[in-house]
Amino acid sequence: YAIVKEHIELEIRFKNLSKHTIRGGIILKLFSKQLIISFLVCLLMLYLTELFTIEPHVTSGNGNPGLLLIMLAAISFLFFGRGLWKILTNMSISKRGLLFMSIGSLCILSMSAFLEIIYVLDLIKQLGGPPSNINSRIYRFSWINQYTNTVYVNAYTLLIFISSILLIYSIQKLFTKTRGAS
Repeated sequence: YAIVKEHIELEIRFKNLSKHTIRGGIILKLFSKQLIISFLVCLLMLYLTELFTIEPHVTSGNGNPGLLLIMLAAISFLFFGRGLWKILTNMSISKRGLLFMSIGSLCILSMSAFLEIIYVLDLIKQLGGPPSNINSRIYRFSWINQYTNTVYVNAYTLLIFISSILLIYSIQKLFTKTRGAS
């Protein structure tokens, strides 16, 4: 009986150690196969959207082949975000770690949003103006067209999405822990 009990205790300790304890009270299993695969699918969607977006100097009359990719990219972003949120909720992060996470994600969010604005303004300039401008290459098109697919799906929007998830999670946990301690 003592040998079986000792074996069970060792097995429980091993399972607890397999969660990868990190300094500061963070217990995580960050690199799950599902999260990595969904992130790689997001990167593939970024590449395919770029591939199927027509350059501003090229004339195209074939419609918008990238429209389907925008929808698939949105779905893949959501799956990745859901997986990231699940991993975050299974983590035990110290208050200090949450503070660093919120500050870092806010910085990345701000920088990515700024770069996205610059990218969009530059693309509109290359196209000759917005769809309402008669001299624009996208005159009378909607804002979603074969020239503007990358406005919606690019590395900046992916970073905005990821950093928003991290920021929302960290702020939510900071206020939940603060309220629970009072």
